[in-house]
Amino acid sequence: MKIIDHKDINLSSKVIEILSQKGYSQIFDWAEYYEYKKATVNAIFQASSIAELFIVNSCEISDYEEYVF
Repeated sequence: MKIIDHKDINLSSKVIEILSQKGYSQIFDWAEYYEYKKATVNAIFQASSIAELFIVNSCEISDYEEYVF
């Protein structure tokens, strides 16, 4: 069992929230999250940067793609 730091839970929650708002909640993966977290360690808005990496590196389409606004 891995002990997860409280800061990590807070950051991952923010990433999941951003992905959900954009319609990509299904693409969150813990293994990729840790890779993206290391890659964005110097980012000002790390949660947004991680979410953007998830979206860019995924071939999934947004849940909102089908809706006309």
